[in-house]
Amino acid sequence: MDITTTAGPGPGHAVMKLTGELDISTVGDIRAALAAAVTAYRQVVIDLADLAFCDCSGIGALVAAKNSAARRGTHLIVRNIPDHLTRLLHITGTPLTATPDTGLAIGGAARHFPQGTAA
Repeated sequence: MDITTTAGPGPGHAVMKLTGELDISTVGDIRAALAAAVTAYRQVVIDLADLAFCDCSGIGALVAAKNSAARRGTHLIVRNIPDHLTRLLHITGTPLTATPDTGLAIGGAARHFPQGTAA
């Protein structure tokens, strides 16, 4: 599992790209990275376009990040959710929120960057 965090598109913003498999063997590192990001930045985008696999422990990490962001007032966007993860979210009953510019967001966590600033 690779995590790439890029600052921007503006001050206090970050994009985290998760690549590989998010499962019980990698979830600890992901939880720590997500917790650090929602603490350090005002807006965080989690891009899952290259996520090959995610199990329930990975879903737990994403929901924990959403909850932490909500408590801190951090805007969190989860984008490019792969079909296999969308199916798993439906099976587990994890709520999804459809948004016009980000697709599906986990647990209703979608927030919008102002027009033209989405990463």
